[in-house]
Amino acid sequence: MTEGKKTRSHAFFHTRLLSILSVSMVLVIVGSLGLVEIVGMVIKDKVQEQISFNLLLDEDSTPEQDSLLCRKIKSEPFVSDMRYISKAEAAKALEDELGENPVQVLGYNPLQAEIQIHLKSEYAHPDSLGKIDEKIRIWNGVENLSYRQELFDVVHQNMVKVQYFLIAVTILLLIISFIQINNTTRLLIYGKRFQIRTLSLVGATPGFIRKPFVLKSMLDGVWSAILACLIIYGALSALKEWLFPDIYDYLPDIYLVELAGCLLLISVIVSALTSFMAARRYIRMDGSKMHLI
Repeated sequence: MTEGKKTRSHAFFHTRLLSILSVSMVLVIVGSLGLVEIVGMVIKDKVQEQISFNLLLDEDSTPEQDSLLCRKIKSEPFVSDMRYISKAEAAKALEDELGENPVQVLGYNPLQAEIQIHLKSEYAHPDSLGKIDEKIRIWNGVENLSYRQELFDVVHQNMVKVQYFLIAVTILLLIISFIQINNTTRLLIYGKRFQIRTLSLVGATPGFIRKPFVLKSMLDGVWSAILACLIIYGALSALKEWLFPDIYDYLPDIYLVELAGCLLLISVIVSALTSFMAARRYIRMDGSKMHLI
């Protein structure tokens, strides 16, 4: 009889281990998609912050006035970075491009000082550009403002399409994850169905019967999430070592922590919910039917 208990115990342990591994593989797939979303968001921010506003300053503005305007621009919340280009620097850039010094050719410098502004990604939205445009144009010292509106629009539209696609795939994977975890948990509790029936017959309440199954499933969910995070971390380390040395430039630590937290929540919540439903099913099941499944 002792040997039979050991055999059942080993079988249950192996089933539980396979359950943890199975859930971990599902979480790895979900986590991999999460990494893709993070990389997409970071690339979107970098692309949007590379698009610039060009402010052409008044021809008769003085260096002191230009300096005051630069300080004012830096204080604006929508500015990610700025660069002041003096008349002399503009002339030098034109000379490098044309091969001739415009000052020597014309006898004077026809160029004006300008300021290049890069916006923060959260302000690089078509709706925000119009408000920023109106605000900058009324500043003293600014003669003209130019930027490629169509480039902002194209980047925004493409990024929105990619985000919608990733959201749709994420929802699909979450549904698949729920089904997979549900099937795994039901298989695990299936082996304990007669124990559930016995507890019901001796008068145990449904809550008392469900509690150990739910808690154990939640613990398994924690282990599954930890294992999934370790696998993802190992894969990222291998990619950094062999293929993409700068991969972590596109994966900020805060986003990775949030992703790990999401995987843990998904695993624990879904495991608890599926174990609750599976245990309830066998608690309510008629004893005669339990022997037929």
